[in-house]
Amino acid sequence: MKKLILPIYLSLHRIMMKICWNLFVLFPLDREKIVFSNFNGGGYGDNPKFIAQEFLRRDLSWKLYWVSASDYDLPKGILPVRPNTIAFAYHMATAGTWVDDTRKLYYFKKRPGQYYIQTWHGGLGLKKVEKDCESALTPEYVAYAKIDSKNMDLLLACCQWEYDSYREAFWYDGPILQKGIPKNDIYFEDPAPYQKKVHDHFSLTPETKLALYAPTYRDSRKTDMYNLDYEALLRSLKKRFGGSWAVLVRMHPNVSYQDYPLTYTSEILNASPYENMQELLVASQIIISDYSGCAFDFPMIGKPGFLYAEDYEEMKRTKDYYFDLKDLPFTLALTSQELTAQIEVFDESLYQEKCKAFNKMLNFYDTGHASQAVADLIIKYHQRS
Repeated sequence: MKKLILPIYLSLHRIMMKICWNLFVLFPLDREKIVFSNFNGGGYGDNPKFIAQEFLRRDLSWKLYWVSASDYDLPKGILPVRPNTIAFAYHMATAGTWVDDTRKLYYFKKRPGQYYIQTWHGGLGLKKVEKDCESALTPEYVAYAKIDSKNMDLLLACCQWEYDSYREAFWYDGPILQKGIPKNDIYFEDPAPYQKKVHDHFSLTPETKLALYAPTYRDSRKTDMYNLDYEALLRSLKKRFGGSWAVLVRMHPNVSYQDYPLTYTSEILNASPYENMQELLVASQIIISDYSGCAFDFPMIGKPGFLYAEDYEEMKRTKDYYFDLKDLPFTLALTSQELTAQIEVFDESLYQEKCKAFNKMLNFYDTGHASQAVADLIIKYHQRS
């Protein structure tokens, strides 16, 4: 019965949303209203969060809305709106600015005067994305991605390499801001408050060092390639770097941590529900990832990073990679055993040398002021309109 009813419900919902959207575009456009979206209903985080915080810091009279699928703890001054509801359609249709980190959904209709900023969520990464791996994408996704790109008014880039590649990868020929990406601004702040916040949240002593394991998702949403031996990892970390350690396990927003069976302990901690990924990165001493862009933040700030990907060859066949391994400062492990062995012989001076060469090749733009630059552009755009 459910299989019969669900398609009918989804079809009716789609019709309803299109009708509502087409009605609400007739309402006046509020140029001082912004709707922020993180994964179409995700928590208060990623690039949109830091732009929203900049507007709060300026204490303007603008109306700020956050697309919230659950009762997230939003700061005062930002109002929640449920995704895919009539209220959502109203605010999207009447907002002067949209700030998103993923593609728009099927029913959106942009009107003249609206300013659509696409921050993207991945930043720099290893695996190819969008048009660069078009053969691995569904025709449906490619079709609405092209429409989405035609409606974008601004894309953000963290470095010259990304600037050069984004035009082709995103089917996009509009402006690209060369000021870094907002979520990287946090790396230029005092890390102490964030370190204390994370340690307090997980009831850790200040002396505890943190390793963040943050793999990205696969299109299949499977987790059977996340076979990290956490106990062996902890032993290797203590052997190589000394001190006491804990591992923060952070699944990608598209992967439910409930689908990843793991027994958490006082040293193996579930960091997936923690809202702010950037705070975890600031608080951690090392990162372990696979193809995720979060690992590529660490060469910029000089922290050790390690790649662990059991399906490296499979991903190379299906989506391919932007970088050759020899150009990366990271080592790559195909098994958990290889990872722990690489940690134990980690050469700090060689890694820093490789980071300098990698950073020079990419030419990062980040200086800690990307959020300010985006807020300035939003305000100027609507002053001109």
